[in-house]
Amino acid sequence: MRVLIVEDQASPAGIVAEGLRDEGISADVACDRDKGALLASAYAYDVIVVDRDAPALGDEQVRRELARGSARILLVAAAGSVPGPTGADAYLSKPFTYPELIAQVRALGPGGGRRVVW
Repeated sequence: MRVLIVEDQASPAGIVAEGLRDEGISADVACDRDKGALLASAYAYDVIVVDRDAPALGDEQVRRELARGSARILLVAAAGSVPGPTGADAYLSKPFTYPELIAQVRALGPGGGRRVVW
């Protein structure tokens, strides 16, 4: 499985990527919209994890841009901060544990279940 993490803070994104890699999941990191779009167009990602609270990453148009292919979107945001439809396939509220993140990523990945749009 291949995952792209789009997060404006490099340190937390790197920690999350390392945790995914420890689980045998290939993970790349983009710290801005342009790099995320470039990586998403260059590689076939199964899941794209996007920080809704990151400046210039939180709107639905950005998520559509990143998931042009068949990638599913896992939106990460502060608890209670996602009003209405988001265009994401799943939502994970901060703070979250690694087991929660891994479970969400695996559920969205190949063979993980059906697509549910929030």
